[in-house]
Amino acid sequence: MITYLEPLSTTILKIGEPSPLDLFNRQGILLLSKDKPITLTIQELLLKRQVYTLKYDLDKSQVPHETYKFPPSKYQAIVGYVREVFEDTCIISTFGLQKAFSVVDKIINELEGNSKVYIDLNEFRKLDNYTYIHSVNVAILATLIGLHMGLTGQKLRDLTLGAMLHDIGKSAIPVEILNKLSNLTLAELEVIRKHPVLGEEMIKKTNVSDEVLSCIRHHHERWNGMGYPEGVRQREIPLNAQIVAVSDVFDALVGDRPYRKGLPPYHALEIIIAGSSEEFNEDIVKNFKQCLVLYPPGSIVTLDTGEIGTVIGVHQNYPSRPIIKILVDKDGNYLHDDQICDLSQDLNKFVKSVDFGSVH
Repeated sequence: MITYLEPLSTTILKIGEPSPLDLFNRQGILLLSKDKPITLTIQELLLKRQVYTLKYDLDKSQVPHETYKFPPSKYQAIVGYVREVFEDTCIISTFGLQKAFSVVDKIINELEGNSKVYIDLNEFRKLDNYTYIHSVNVAILATLIGLHMGLTGQKLRDLTLGAMLHDIGKSAIPVEILNKLSNLTLAELEVIRKHPVLGEEMIKKTNVSDEVLSCIRHHHERWNGMGYPEGVRQREIPLNAQIVAVSDVFDALVGDRPYRKGLPPYHALEIIIAGSSEEFNEDIVKNFKQCLVLYPPGSIVTLDTGEIGTVIGVHQNYPSRPIIKILVDKDGNYLHDDQICDLSQDLNKFVKSVDFGSVH
């Protein structure tokens, strides 16, 4: 598996249209993500330098000698994660991300370089790239939670590995079911629900620990006993599987799929919080909330009412309901007096979008 950057002609980039590809500089730094609109400023910036796009799944002999080699694990863990989940949202501290990247990247390198691993992750990637990137994202989120809970050494490694492999059983699910755009039938749902057990059976042929196997098998169990495959509940569910369950649902909610647009992270967190003590372990949800910084002070939010304001505070127990100083009213008029909206008290309003720049 060789991943590299290939020069891209900027003539395909049209102002006002979404970028058809992720765009990189020669050092592999992401300049513009796929589907982000190309503004005049962006086009001028791109025209001043050589722009590259990422290519992979080619034999080494086919890779041009002059291209910049880009490690696949770095691409999946950083570019995939940032583009698909939290690009430009700043919801996790840079320090926290760096620690999680370090752990996850090490795991991926070990898996991709270990001939004893029964499952070829590159084949898994080619089968369904969304599931592969989702697995990396979940591994990063689970690792962040584990670090926050004080897990270290082998315990942290087992958690990260279990998260990375949690959906490996989907490689045995027919692609036409896995990527079906319309609603699944009951029979198709039953096929999908086999993937935790299928994944455990696949990985049993390797030398991974029981903790990793149980994480793969039980990541769809729920705190109230309404999950699968066994319907176990609360402390009967292995801790790692409880952590992966929260990470899995959160990433699934915020990730784009062909049949629907992903939710903003702050809306996804509200759904996770609503499931606390029902679907998810309340303690794990609390630790997850503390890993996130959804609304840094100074970020600009637009409410569903059309009002625009700046975040001046966040309640520790309600991180998705910030305190906002309203700058622009619902009619587009700038306000000169202080008008404060505390979303933890005003439950009829919610954040529609967030921008981490400033209002001019």
